Amino acid sequence: MKQLILVRHAHALDCLQAGVHQDALRPLSPQGLNKAAQTAQKLKTAACRPELILHSPLVRACQTADILAHALNAPLQACPELDGMHSDQDVCDFLLEQMNSFSCLMAVGHNPNISAVLYLLAGQSKHFSPGSFARVDMLDLKQPKLTDFED
Repeated sequence: MKQLILVRHAHALDCLQAGVHQDALRPLSPQGLNKAAQTAQKLKTAACRPELILHSPLVRACQTADILAHALNAPLQACPELDGMHSDQDVCDFLLEQMNSFSCLMAVGHNPNISAVLYLLAGQSKHFSPGSFARVDMLDLKQPKLTDFED
């Protein structure tokens, strides 16, 4: 099976709570750390084995990806394409290109990008709450299919 797992970063503190002056530096909240661990456990239980976890370079996405990577024993790679500042179509095209090299790939990013990418790939409109994920069957890259969505 060829699979893409789309993950929205878990809940983060706002800038004031975190004591930072840039959105990119916002860390996960205690609630977000818990949710990321729960998401990792759900994916591990489902025998999810990504060959690589691509993630946004923003702190909250890095932390979410790190928790997932530790639980799933997968390598990490930061990708500016997932930082939430690129067009939905560009992110979709980037991930489709990456799928040529992997059987199972995970992407940790931000909304609305992650929701839009799911829609562009599989025609499914889902709201990704912080820490939620979708598994997409990519066997036919021209007709991906949503196989699982966990809020």
